[in-house]
Amino acid sequence: MDTGPSGVVEASTRRVAPRNRQPVILETEMNDLDLKDRLSAIESRAPSFEPPPVVVRRPRHFGLSLVSAAVLVLAVAATAVAGAVVVGGMVRGYPGVENQGQPLAGANLECMAPPQADAYLAAHGFTNVIWQVETGTTESGQGTTTFVTVPPAHGYIVPGAIVDGQLHMIVDQRAGASGTGACFGMPMP
Repeated sequence: MDTGPSGVVEASTRRVAPRNRQPVILETEMNDLDLKDRLSAIESRAPSFEPPPVVVRRPRHFGLSLVSAAVLVLAVAATAVAGAVVVGGMVRGYPGVENQGQPLAGANLECMAPPQADAYLAAHGFTNVIWQVETGTTESGQGTTTFVTVPPAHGYIVPGAIVDGQLHMIVDQRAGASGTGACFGMPMP
């Protein structure tokens, strides 16, 4: 290389062919037939596959959704009515024996110990009383219920009801119980 004026390097115009390389084909030497042959050769070597089928979706009908919603609402309503009928046949409500218009209105049985309440009831004609005794604890909600014909020695009286001609009284002996009515919060008798 010769250096010319002001440090410019002149490049030679001589080409050097690369060794052990295949000759480069210039664009002018390729024609359309060669390209098609090369493309078909590449395509024949490539793995083939079937494209997935095109799924044609039909538009949803809004009416079908409304019908489904109506059926669901009717099913829920029928279940609620059936549940009310079943529970209504199993649960019966009775007026409390101390409510206004009932035989022991204003007796304040909740302030008495169970033996005192039994004596009061016997004096007023209730000689066959069923005592429902609740034991356990009020905090955990676990306990036992027993039915006896003789009143227990202690506990809070919860006025019951007359069921099928027989007086039912409740005695609450659970830990944490606090009484009811006029004697709420007093010590357990």
